[in-house]
Amino acid sequence: KRMISTLNEALEFIANYVPPKSPDGRIAYPILEDGLSYAEIKQKIKDLPFDLPTEVYELYQWSDGGFLGNLPYPGRSDRGDYAKIDKFISLDRAVRLAKDWGNGSFPLFEYEDGDICFTVGSQVKQKAAPIFCRHKSSASEQPKYDSLTTMMIKLVEGIQAETSRR
Repeated sequence: KRMISTLNEALEFIANYVPPKSPDGRIAYPILEDGLSYAEIKQKIKDLPFDLPTEVYELYQWSDGGFLGNLPYPGRSDRGDYAKIDKFISLDRAVRLAKDWGNGSFPLFEYEDGDICFTVGSQVKQKAAPIFCRHKSSASEQPKYDSLTTMMIKLVEGIQAETSRR
């Protein structure tokens, strides 16, 4: 089993589970949309009052949203140790939500139970994107992951643990 240590390696690992787009337009899960260029990302976020961490640019250059709810995640009992993503929010929708919220938060992932994982923007570009996960109605100030890289590595480790068990 390969040690994954960077965001790009983790994203590539996840991408290996995504079937190629079917020519007849049938939907096969998990889904990842095509990534955006750095310039496209800059353009789409230009009206936000903050910039996004470098990790978030890397994420959207990899893919502009998708559905990852049926990757081979560990069962519920193990969920606490690992990360999971149901919906990866497209950049256009994430920008709309961030504007509605108006508090400097920027959403990245959504869950069927209504939970949302988000990062925070800043005036000065940061490298790492701390990840907060919570239900919309509750406030929690501690990030669940210190960076998007940490979250994605946790997600990959969960899949590796689960697939080695099968």
